[in-house]
Amino acid sequence: MRPTRLGPAAIAAALSIVLLVAMVSSGAPAFGQENAAASDLRVSVSKSEVSALTGDTFTFTSEITNTGSEVTPPLIANLDFVALDQSTYIDPEDWSPQRTLVVDPIAAGSSATQSWTVKPVLNGDVAAYVVVLPTSPALATAGPLVSSPAIYLHVEEHRALNPGGVLPVVLAVPGVLAGAFVILRVNHGRGHRKEPPRGPTGLTSY
Repeated sequence: MRPTRLGPAAIAAALSIVLLVAMVSSGAPAFGQENAAASDLRVSVSKSEVSALTGDTFTFTSEITNTGSEVTPPLIANLDFVALDQSTYIDPEDWSPQRTLVVDPIAAGSSATQSWTVKPVLNGDVAAYVVVLPTSPALATAGPLVSSPAIYLHVEEHRALNPGGVLPVVLAVPGVLAGAFVILRVNHGRGHRKEPPRGPTGLTSY
């Protein structure tokens, strides 16, 4: 059965659950400590929805902006995936060759851009998003994680037009058979051609 395509509201709800488990929050501090630099980060992505076939490759960018008044600590940007249906198994390592990038400190009012490559391996409905957190040892006193909006991926199964590389053979067979038929007709005509009678002297008489 083909998975049901989910709308933006369902995507947002599913992603909210994942981010809640990961302690993503817009206000409450984590580990009992406040971290102004983390709460001043904003993460955006260059795509909102992608339709693809299994095996396709596409790229997108994320942008981390420091809206605060102080420089950020070094950051880690991590690309994650979550299935939005019950039929798609997600192993993030299979979907992207590089899911973690280290981001240098970002000055106040500045931004940093990251580039990501995604290769869907299974059909289904999937959300991709980028999570940003400070690097160790700053992680021990980190504030809330920061996440980008979700990118909705609708992946269809790629069906090969030439499975096993047999298409050239299939196309060549009719031509070979036609050539063989022509040769047989020519040989058959030669075998039934009558020789003219010869006279007593061995000369051909007409």
